Amino acid sequence: MIDILIVGIGGIGGFFGGLLAKRFEESPQIKIHFLARGTNLDAIKRDGIRIQDGELTFTTRPASASETINHLKKVHYIILCTKSYDLENTVKMLSPCVDETTVFLPLLNGVDSKYHIQKIFPFNLVAEGCANIITRLTAPGQIACFSTFKTITFGLQDEQDARLDYLHTLFSEAGISALLTSNIWNAVWLKFIFISAAATATSYVNKSFGEIINNLEYRKIYTSLLSEICQLAELKNIKLPKDIQQKSIDILRDAPPTNTTSMHSDFISNKGNTEVESLTGYVVREAERYQLDVPTYKAIYTFLSNPTMLIHYHGINQSTQ
Repeated sequence: MIDILIVGIGGIGGFFGGLLAKRFEESPQIKIHFLARGTNLDAIKRDGIRIQDGELTFTTRPASASETINHLKKVHYIILCTKSYDLENTVKMLSPCVDETTVFLPLLNGVDSKYHIQKIFPFNLVAEGCANIITRLTAPGQIACFSTFKTITFGLQDEQDARLDYLHTLFSEAGISALLTSNIWNAVWLKFIFISAAATATSYVNKSFGEIINNLEYRKIYTSLLSEICQLAELKNIKLPKDIQQKSIDILRDAPPTNTTSMHSDFISNKGNTEVESLTGYVVREAERYQLDVPTYKAIYTFLSNPTMLIHYHGINQSTQ
């Protein structure tokens, strides 16, 4: 029997985990487990998870849904869909269900997830991956997809492994559009370029996708961020399409205009934790390592890292911090 643990049942984990759970709900050989918490977990345990994708809506149940992994002796695959700031603490918590054969697949927004996982499990296979989709947890136990694109790209750089081939087969059986590649760095960076610039811009100006695209000043900030992060990618020998900046602008333009990034949402909701270190700070630190000047990233990172400055900015309420 193959056990697959989905960690973090938000938009990405809920959508792809829901597809896997639906396909293998009656399977005696493949078991899908959810690690969730709070009212989201309560709703899934009570009613299952509901997925809405355009006109398609379905409800399914995983083999188990829990806040702990105490009932799992060992899992074969762990698909991580948490926020970057929770990653290391979450991975440490998973130790009881990990052995030397457990495979990790992070689907986080940053590009350094593998590094953080292998600090804790240096001898396990840790793939790299990214999910290209716009999806949200709209209510406890309910996931909605807002994009026509919904894909997973994953793999090892310049390597192959049969365990990833098998996972790719399971994704395909579940109706998930997945690409297994040995050139994963390019794929991860293609997404990172868009999401890093978009998250940094939306959080700084406190505006949605549509408001940024339709405002010249905000759009200049976004395009400046794109230019800087593309320069960094080139220094890191990431092979980028020549039109990568225009494609990133097009993605922002084509996205639902009232939508925003998860990092911006975290700032608005005043949760205290955000992805600013993995999406903005990482670019600043890597640029310093390569002696690259990224003035827009640096200025915005300094701003977003200082909560006292956010108190007065565009209505972002930090008064409870």
